[in-house]
Amino acid sequence: MLRHTTIVLVTALALGAMLVSGCTPAPPPSPTPAPDEEPTYNYSWRMTTAIGSETDLAQACFVLAEKIGERTEGRVNVTVYPDASLGAWDLTNEMIQRGDIEMMCEALDDSWDSRIAIGYYMPFLYIDYDAQRTLCRPGGVVHRLLNEVTRGLNYRVLGYFSAGVGGTSLTDVPNAPFDPDVPKGMKTRVMALTACRLTYERLGYMVAAIPFGEVYSAITTGIVQGQQGGGTMQAWMFRDVNSVWLHYKDYIEPNWWAMNEDAWHSLHPTDQGIILDAVQEQQEIQLHNVAHMDQNYMDMLEDYGWTILIPTDEEWETMAAAVREDVWPELVPLISAEFLDELCDELGIPRIT
Repeated sequence: MLRHTTIVLVTALALGAMLVSGCTPAPPPSPTPAPDEEPTYNYSWRMTTAIGSETDLAQACFVLAEKIGERTEGRVNVTVYPDASLGAWDLTNEMIQRGDIEMMCEALDDSWDSRIAIGYYMPFLYIDYDAQRTLCRPGGVVHRLLNEVTRGLNYRVLGYFSAGVGGTSLTDVPNAPFDPDVPKGMKTRVMALTACRLTYERLGYMVAAIPFGEVYSAITTGIVQGQQGGGTMQAWMFRDVNSVWLHYKDYIEPNWWAMNEDAWHSLHPTDQGIILDAVQEQQEIQLHNVAHMDQNYMDMLEDYGWTILIPTDEEWETMAAAVREDVWPELVPLISAEFLDELCDELGIPRIT
């Protein structure tokens, strides 16, 4: 009954968002054209992201949409909706499963299948962009395992935008910020993911899972003192309500470009290849730029008057050891021992299980 009520409510919200933005629900996609047939469709599709329109991520979405339109010769025209204008990231994860939207570049919601966490947030596992590239490229362990799960949810992942090394932004410096055994005396928003909640509780915070679109007002009104998720690019969105960046380096955020499975199968194989290649092209462009992007936003925050705190290697190892000992065991039954064993084998580190 709860799920039924949620779906009814979400459907109403989605339709409202479409009406406000001038959109109408997409018609059902056509069957896949045969390879020897010329495609005759002319699609107008939506791509959504919760991230702000001024960010590098949103700009990459605009560029990707332009490439898709040009390279399909107008057969697939994609309009980008940033700033959570079609709904928060967890809402749009549901919308893409139903086909209310065709594409997204978002965090992946593991409430539908906890194994999805392997492709988004596994804390203090690695902090290396080359490792992220190896794991998340087509054929990589994370890309393959994610698609095993998401195909059953009626969408597929195509590639990712590396959104930077994670941390949290706050209104003030907490108690002993990099000592996981000292209560921080502050409450921060975390993403509505089990791994995020457990990790930041272990680091000493009180936590609250708040929809991304409500975080700014939650900080303004004092419900929370900060927000977790993403890197310095995301922190920049909260520059007027926070003033401290703690560079925990708990993960590297991948925002995944994903497509509704029915929409994918409605495409001619030529256009499937065009879209996949365009996504991979944007992925590689970002991977070449992401370290510079991290530093650029950090410099912008510092120039804006923020306090930037970065753990020493010893402090990071202490936090990592605490999370691996106390949090990882609780994630094994959620993500599956099999998935985590494959991940560790690919990274060349001892198995968790």
